Amino acid sequence: MRSNFTGILVAVFVLVGIYAAYQLGTGNSVFGQDRLGALSEAELRTAAEDLTSRNQIDAILQLGVRPGDLSKTVPVLAKLATVHNEMIKNAADSSLQLIGAPAAEHIRPFMEENTTKGFRVSCSALRAIGPGSKIYINELRELLQADDTTHRKCGLYALQGMGMEAQPAMEEIIACVLDKDLNNQCMACRILENFGPDAIEAQDALLEVQKNGGPSTRGWAALVLGAIGPTSSSVDVAELLAKQLQPREDGRPISPIEQQRVLTGLGYLGPEATKALPTVREKLTGRNKFVQGHAAFALWKITGDSEEAGAVFRKLLNDSAMVNEAVFLVGKMGPDAISLAPTIANSLKSSQPAIRELAATAIGNMGSGAAAYQNQIKALYSDNDPLVRMAARKAMQSLKEDK
Repeated sequence: MRSNFTGILVAVFVLVGIYAAYQLGTGNSVFGQDRLGALSEAELRTAAEDLTSRNQIDAILQLGVRPGDLSKTVPVLAKLATVHNEMIKNAADSSLQLIGAPAAEHIRPFMEENTTKGFRVSCSALRAIGPGSKIYINELRELLQADDTTHRKCGLYALQGMGMEAQPAMEEIIACVLDKDLNNQCMACRILENFGPDAIEAQDALLEVQKNGGPSTRGWAALVLGAIGPTSSSVDVAELLAKQLQPREDGRPISPIEQQRVLTGLGYLGPEATKALPTVREKLTGRNKFVQGHAAFALWKITGDSEEAGAVFRKLLNDSAMVNEAVFLVGKMGPDAISLAPTIANSLKSSQPAIRELAATAIGNMGSGAAAYQNQIKALYSDNDPLVRMAARKAMQSLKEDK
């Protein structure tokens, strides 16, 4: 379940990085304070690499706004994007995404090392850079055809960030759906999810995995089938996914992660999944609260009615074990979640920075209907976490722009 939350954090860091550029462009302090404003780009690079510095995260984020010499800054950020510390990695990802396409060419020395280490660094950076890394599409296609499982994994990781620009590698991605490595299968599905209906060429491979794969891959295949949507084939995707949520004939349990992914697939189908509503509603009252939350979100996506889903989220938001997942899902509901604003606002005072950050984003996504919470959002301008401070500024801007 936490792997999903890691993905959530990456998205939030990217959003925050984009907003940092906006703040600098309007003459505002990016971090709510100017303690790093006097540092040169060279000094920022030094601080960014200093694992003992209290300003390391601030410095990494500042490099995204004013990187200076890209030939020196981009390699620093690329290496930081591979560290095991999640905060450091995600901050580096954010800055690379903010620099965007101009950063791509400075990744080439790592790619040309033609080593596993070089591929790991280059592909981690290319994933963060996003569509601007499309100049490497041929190299990434070659990686997907490599005999080395890890090299295929590196290529797939990079392609995850490229969105629709990864489509020229469709043939290789489909082959990886049937890869002998479980993780590579899942990563290939993550890429296909970005394509939506354009991933129709992968349907046969996905149906094979959805039927005969392991719990994780079955779930991912179902999710992508939902993202592709109804097709002209004889496959009734809504019926297929609803059946996947039912107890299996062999008596084996359906893992919460598989259920979450199937529910996400049904959500992608929207009203086309109406026939699956009885099955989705069964999950609202099941034992697993993680599944309850995703069932509530799928219900909202299918029906467009936030009241029934809101009743479930209201309970989950008051559950310490589920609050982060619930806040994230509610944030994706935008203005439809306004009735949950009072409960979400409680999370602005959470002891966990990641939850405060997600709560600020959720309030901002609700638009002008959440204007009453501006003072609570402003209070986060002085938060001790730089990412929370910037998420608060972005939320405030969203509230103002929506008026």
